[in-house]
Amino acid sequence: MPNNVIPVVLQFSNVASDSNLSLTFTTPGVRWSLGHRIGDSLGFSYNVLPDGVYDSAPCLQSVSFNDDLLSLTTSSAASSLMGFTLTLFIEVDEGINSLAGYCTLNNEAVVLAYLGNQRPALWRNGRISAVIGVPTASYRSVLFTIKGLKPSTQVDIALGTDSSIKGGASWVLGSANGNALGVSIGSKDGGSVPLSMLSYTDNRIVMQSGAESGSSATAVVMLAYVAWQPEDLKHIYLRASADPAVSVYAQVGARQPQWVSPAYTLFTL
Repeated sequence: MPNNVIPVVLQFSNVASDSNLSLTFTTPGVRWSLGHRIGDSLGFSYNVLPDGVYDSAPCLQSVSFNDDLLSLTTSSAASSLMGFTLTLFIEVDEGINSLAGYCTLNNEAVVLAYLGNQRPALWRNGRISAVIGVPTASYRSVLFTIKGLKPSTQVDIALGTDSSIKGGASWVLGSANGNALGVSIGSKDGGSVPLSMLSYTDNRIVMQSGAESGSSATAVVMLAYVAWQPEDLKHIYLRASADPAVSVYAQVGARQPQWVSPAYTLFTL
């Protein structure tokens, strides 16, 4: 039977040290997966996302998963209540549009589960469920992490494709799916977003930090979306024009995060 492979990001917060955690599916036809056999796909990863939210100290002692069970053991040497991010995939049989199961967590723990481009499901100890959205062809999320943003600094991110190919790519606001995430922007430390201007057009994203945003450099995380034609387009190009002290990283879908240079840089869709 045909199936869909959907990328998953699990953000764990307030997890206890020296404890056993698990996420189990009870819906037939939904199972954990390593994802597509693509060279630069994240596959299964731990704290790889480039936002730098979590402490660099390791907090997991062991990880294992099979078709319906993801099992984690946290280290006894880790902080008492910690956070970390895992990425992996779920494989879903055709016709299934939701999942159910249960979490085994300490009572304080919270898991934000991002399934594809859907709004995150909030899971706690006990029963869990989520809506599953079928991946949209010719459409991908792009997670930008912009570091070193000082007051009155402008960042210009340009999008391009191979000029020899008919069609092209453009920034879009999100999927037509009603439960999908749209464009979002936030600060890495959870404070106010230090922007005085943001422009989001077909081929350019331009942002500028405010003159009163403080003397120290800050970091911004932005979720954008790209759509393209023809459907079999393999690559896009991104270019970041900014002060040399500013660094821009982009993660296209479930691919590895990559630095965006001042010259056009190739990103695989």
